[in-house]
Amino acid sequence: MIESHPLTGPVPGTVLIVLKRSKIALLWGASHHPIVTINGKTEVLPWGEHRLAIPDTQPLSIDVYVNERRSKSLKSTIGRCTDVISPGPARIVEYSAPAQGFCKGEMGPLGTTRSRGVVAQFLIVSVLALICGFMAVGLLGVGLAALTGQLGELRPPQ
Repeated sequence: MIESHPLTGPVPGTVLIVLKRSKIALLWGASHHPIVTINGKTEVLPWGEHRLAIPDTQPLSIDVYVNERRSKSLKSTIGRCTDVISPGPARIVEYSAPAQGFCKGEMGPLGTTRSRGVVAQFLIVSVLALICGFMAVGLLGVGLAALTGQLGELRPPQ
């Protein structure tokens, strides 16, 4: 099991891993969590910052992806990134999950990654909002017509 430590200040012999997700991503429900494999040990970690005990002299082999429900299933692997970080003090790794499942994730130094697919996700949310708006206006119109008696009878004229 991966050990977490307090996040205050630089701590020798640890690595800070930051797992980020886009706020507009709709596919990140309760069943989507980042799966992190560090030097062969796989853990499902929550989103956020984690300080892990890894000696400064040891290289860091890290693989991060988002998967739905099962950590062993590769059927729905989203945003996979793999990297090897060389030994050294104060190592910080940031992973940004994509906003869309068809995009790649990004891994790099703190502050250098971005969520891909945000524009596509914004367009999808906008189109869904427009469709819902048109449906609401249509239902409102039918309701008002029924209340004012302009709807007429529902059976065909004879």
